[in-house]
Amino acid sequence: MSEPTSSEPRSSARFWAVVRVLLAVGGLGLVAWLAHDKGVDALAAVLVPALAWLPLAAAFEVARIGMDAWSSRQTLGRRGAEVPLWALFLSHLVAFAVMGVAPAGRATAEAVKASLLSRWIGGPTAAALGTANQANVLISSGTFTVLSTVAAYVVTGWSVLTILLIVHVLVMNLSGLALRAAARWESFSGWIGRRLPWVAAHTEAFVGASRETALIPVAPVASMMFGRLLQAGHFFVLVVAVGIDADALKALAVHGVYLVIAALGVLVPGQVGASEGGFELAAEALGTTETRALSIALLSHAVQFGLSGVGFVVLALWPARPTEPAA
Repeated sequence: MSEPTSSEPRSSARFWAVVRVLLAVGGLGLVAWLAHDKGVDALAAVLVPALAWLPLAAAFEVARIGMDAWSSRQTLGRRGAEVPLWALFLSHLVAFAVMGVAPAGRATAEAVKASLLSRWIGGPTAAALGTANQANVLISSGTFTVLSTVAAYVVTGWSVLTILLIVHVLVMNLSGLALRAAARWESFSGWIGRRLPWVAAHTEAFVGASRETALIPVAPVASMMFGRLLQAGHFFVLVVAVGIDADALKALAVHGVYLVIAALGVLVPGQVGASEGGFELAAEALGTTETRALSIALLSHAVQFGLSGVGFVVLALWPARPTEPAA
């Protein structure tokens, strides 16, 4: 049996790249329209004083990325010590940058991260880590959303936001558990290997690496949940920055808005436009003005784009993998 050509995957990648470019253009157009609708002067009056808070907001986001890196080290188990901490952290910073622009953002980001880390742990283990990380993100996000759901209910009552967050809890946790189970399913790996012999060794190694950690890896998920708490702190800073009376419940509710937007706007690069529109729609439920709610999204994007720029610089400077000596 001959191996399939790569033309079909490449065509699919090009299609989704075009889709994301169109969505990005549409998102930028929506941001421009919203800024014009609210008034540039009114937005500037909120945003300019808030700029001084951006370093603190960025620090919370960097700490969140650091917790995701620590979660990866825990997921690797005994092999975690083989990867330098600097490589783990910087590979996650690169993944953060890639996720905002690449087609199938999170999956592509995990693939890039696996490529960067494979020099220390090998390809199959790095791929298994990427899959485990995707599952852990889903489970940790879904579980942490319980707090945002309770906060949203206290702040807004039975609103559209509260209902969407309940759905988010269920979908994220079930998807994460299903992904973890599939990655550890030896029979499924064997079925693929029998039909695609050229990947049999890779799938066997992948499943073996995936089974080195529990179906529900408590410690890595807990680390990611702490990271989500730091991300809620990031939004608390932004809420204060735009002049909204803030408390822990409101910060968690605002974080819930972000989680819903991130899930619904997954195809939109960086959620540009989707985030601004979503926050504006949630303004009344959050007890603030549309201008201040829109400003939260714009400031969050300023932090995101700044860190993404650093991530792409790191990717450009990443040391090449040593070549194997000739036999």
